[in-house]
Amino acid sequence: MPPKKAQKADHDEFEVETADSGAAKCRPVQTSTMKKGSNILVKGRPCKVDSISTSKPGKHGSAKCHLVCIDIFTGKKMEEISPAHATVQEPIVERSDYLLSDIDDGFLSLIDDAGEQKDDLRLPDNEIGTKIQNLFNDGKDCIVQVVSAMGEEMVIDCKVENAK
Repeated sequence: MPPKKAQKADHDEFEVETADSGAAKCRPVQTSTMKKGSNILVKGRPCKVDSISTSKPGKHGSAKCHLVCIDIFTGKKMEEISPAHATVQEPIVERSDYLLSDIDDGFLSLIDDAGEQKDDLRLPDNEIGTKIQNLFNDGKDCIVQVVSAMGEEMVIDCKVENAK
């Protein structure tokens, strides 16, 4: 009996779904190109480089970079040691300005330049939050600055909108 030939299906019987791997939230950079003020991913957290020191290459190894970093959301100090030629991840950090329209039950109601509303940011429990609340209570137009990276967002500043 001759072997049967495999028949090709007329159409694909499966669907391909896309998922966000988070890869677009970072870009690779060489450790030796990092400077004070650069952003780096340390233990999965977006951080700003506070200081960097590079050791000379030894007899059996390459130069190493010692980075002292501060988490941009928590303010926690972190350290990273990496070979100077190695590739590390730099998080894409964006800053956006929003117009404050309302404060409802501890959440800010913000409007961006395109007129889109954003209601998912909590009023901070610090001096910035107090400043925002006072400006809102005084009836002043307030511009709120938000930093976002790696899917996290945080209010970092506010100022009174200047009349144009």
